[in-house]
Amino acid sequence: MRKSTADPALIPALVDEGLSDLEIADRMGWTVGTLRVRCSQLKISLRRKNINRRQFVLPQATFDQLHHRAAMMGVSTGTLATELLQVIVRDGLYNAVLDRDEIGIIRSNLSMN
Repeated sequence: MRKSTADPALIPALVDEGLSDLEIADRMGWTVGTLRVRCSQLKISLRRKNINRRQFVLPQATFDQLHHRAAMMGVSTGTLATELLQVIVRDGLYNAVLDRDEIGIIRSNLSMN
């Protein structure tokens, strides 16, 4: 098997970006096992810092769909979730995303004739 010439010095930055071990290994051209061994040898921590991070609980089906879409886009699930929420907040899209009117009442899909 051909060895990758990826620079292990990039790993801490990728960890800080919130990438998973699998995502980092893919970027480096390694398996997750190789990533962990190399990090151990080089004294590089794969632990994520939780400073200023919040956790949200999502239904499994919702997380699975978000994860699938993120994979299709080539980004981490956390990155996609963060970008979606940032756009909703920045552009005030709460009611549009939730399909509500300006005062927060849910719009009916039924038309009144």
